[in-house]
Order: sequence, then C-alpha cells, then structure tokens
Amino acid sequence: MKKIASLLLLAALACSCGTSKLYTPDGTDPGDQEVNLGYQKIRKRDSTSSTGTVKVERGSGYTDIYEYLRGRVAGVDVNGTSIRIRGERSINGSNEPLILVDGMVTDDISGISPDEVKSIDVLKDASSTALYGSRGANGVILITTRNSNQ
Repeated sequence: MKKIASLLLLAALACSCGTSKLYTPDGTDPGDQEVNLGYQKIRKRDSTSSTGTVKVERGSGYTDIYEYLRGRVAGVDVNGTSIRIRGERSINGSNEPLILVDGMVTDDISGISPDEVKSIDVLKDASSTALYGSRGANGVILITTRNSNQ
C-alpha cells in the first residue's frame, strides 16, 4: 500500500514539473511585462539584463517619490534623498545612479509626486554602462511620467 501511494505521489509530481506558470495577482504573466531600456521597450522575458520595474498607481498616498521607491526594487537602497543601486561602488567618486525623467537627465527628483509617475524602471547591471556610458556605471533609473508620450 505504501509503495502504491508513493508511486502515485511521484507520478503526480512528475506530471506537474515544468508545466506550471507563474502569474501576478492581476492574472498576467510576469514575462510579458515590458521593460523600458531608455531607447526601446522589450518584454521582460527577452531581456538579459538585471532590471526592476515599478508600476505606480494613482492615489498611493505617498507624497515623496523616494518614500514610494523604498523597498520596491531588489538591490535598490533609498536613504532620504540618496539612492544606491547594488551598494557602494566607489570610495572617492559618486555612487549616485543616472536618473532620467522622460528621457531627460536630472539630479533631483524630489519635486516629482508619485501620482505624476506612470512607471519606474531600474537598470542594475553592466548593460546600463553599455547603454549610457560611464554615467550609467552606478545604475540607471528611468522615470516615465503620466503626461509623457513614451
């Protein structure tokens, strides 16, 4: 009896391996989400770079974009108005990531309300250096606002 039960259990496990798909709470496949690379948008499953995406919903209750971003993307540390992607990289140089708002480089995003933001894409690896040069060496944060045409 124990042999039959264990064989049935193994058969059930073998049938289920590799056939299940991961879905987000809204019922979509996370691999179908688009990632903004700055020059084009591609599906997350087609991307080989380490990225993180945050879709910002209206009425989140946050008034500060830094507070909204804190804890939402793995590898991104937000302390006050300082953002670090994957830790400290330089002892003497700047460790701040390159920040683009609707394609324009900016140093200060404190004036942006989370309700104005449509999505935030974070490029965390060497591909950001290849795309944006040495300024992207500490990572790149791409912010798309609701009133942009992107």
